[in-house]
Amino acid sequence: MASLHKDPRGRSPYWFCAFSLPNNKRAFRSTKQTDRKAALRMCIEWEKASEAAGEGSMTEVQARKVLDSILASVGESRIRTPSTRDFFTKWLDEKRVSKKSSTTRGYKASICAFIDSLGARAEMPLASLTITDIERYRDLRASTGVAAATVRSNLKSVRSVLAKAHRQGLVLHNVAEAIDLPIVKSQEREVFTPDELRAILDIASPDWRTATLLGFFTGARLGDVISMSWRNVDLVRGVLFFLQGKTGRAVEIPIHPNLQAHLLSIVGDNPHGLLCQELSKTPLSGGSGLSQQFGRLIERAGVNQHRVQVSRRRKFSRKSFHSLRHSFASALANAGVSPELRMRLSGHKSETVHQRYTHVQLEPLKAAIAALPSLNGK
Repeated sequence: MASLHKDPRGRSPYWFCAFSLPNNKRAFRSTKQTDRKAALRMCIEWEKASEAAGEGSMTEVQARKVLDSILASVGESRIRTPSTRDFFTKWLDEKRVSKKSSTTRGYKASICAFIDSLGARAEMPLASLTITDIERYRDLRASTGVAAATVRSNLKSVRSVLAKAHRQGLVLHNVAEAIDLPIVKSQEREVFTPDELRAILDIASPDWRTATLLGFFTGARLGDVISMSWRNVDLVRGVLFFLQGKTGRAVEIPIHPNLQAHLLSIVGDNPHGLLCQELSKTPLSGGSGLSQQFGRLIERAGVNQHRVQVSRRRKFSRKSFHSLRHSFASALANAGVSPELRMRLSGHKSETVHQRYTHVQLEPLKAAIAALPSLNGK
């Protein structure tokens, strides 16, 4: 039977509770209460909880109710136990304020799909999430034809939410960390040949012509290209400079004569306007986004995109606007430009990453081999 005691050594002002554990051993715990009545109420609730646990009838929800009643008995506030839906929704709302809309859309897709996969369990306390819940979500996404890269991104979003819950003490463990992320096979981009680029430029609209030339002669990504204005262009010094949206790294690139001639032909009265004014009004992604528009431009130019099926719902095009960045790095390599200078021009920080962008053509390699001395005496 539960009973109250004082520290016989007189070192603590609190009442201590003695009660039986499910294994029949006696526990001696401080109630952190100086008021005897409050300490007794807490002590009685502890013993009730111990009895319920011993009978095997204590569920997580019941345990939380017991803890709430104990706290209420001594005038403390209840344990904060948000539901999974509430906590994930709140996290998403915070991202809407702090992140770009394009990033938030990706988070929303991941989080909404996760909540839907839980069904009624989404209304349960956040701490009730299990590894099985995360595994079910992963398997469900994969079974519906979602690409491995997307499933990987979805799981990372769930991990991020639960990592915050763990930091706030709302869950003991981040159960999503126990799930291995799907392995994503790297899809290799192909480079454009000069003839293919000429075919694209011949049929491109003025803005797409500008964007294509900028992509090939600077290696800039599509998002960076459509953000460039005349402020980024110094025709006097013959350089173009910009901040990479993906890395925030500053890049300064000499303007190629072809690009300079084009820029001089389109320079207008607005010294601060965007270089691709019309394209900047369209989002990058989506069925009618800029990436898809460029894909259709390639197709009309008669260039084979070499599409590869990566999931039941998605194809990967080996030739896209990003291929212009690969073409830029590869053309520099084929011209004998050193890796150090190539990395500086492309804004790559890692040599490993840069190597994936460099596609050295066979002819320069043949020429290099042919330069070796003959060993047959002829």
